[in-house]
Amino acid sequence: MIQSGAILNILNDSSFKEAMADLKQMHIDMLLNSDVEDSHAREICYMRISCLTEILSHLESIASDEKITKSKWKI
Repeated sequence: MIQSGAILNILNDSSFKEAMADLKQMHIDMLLNSDVEDSHAREICYMRISCLTEILSHLESIASDEKITKSKWKI
């Protein structure tokens, strides 16, 4: 089973945050600086940015599971 606390530690790590921000910015820069006629390169950049965003959202969802479980009403 995935430990939400471990994922939360990763998400809160400043080096991880910086690496993810740098990676996203690199692809945004590639997108903005692509040639007008190079739609394939822009599509690839867009897919990579979307993928990165989806991965981070999934990790945040896993990290939130512990909070949700702890705040559930116990009957």
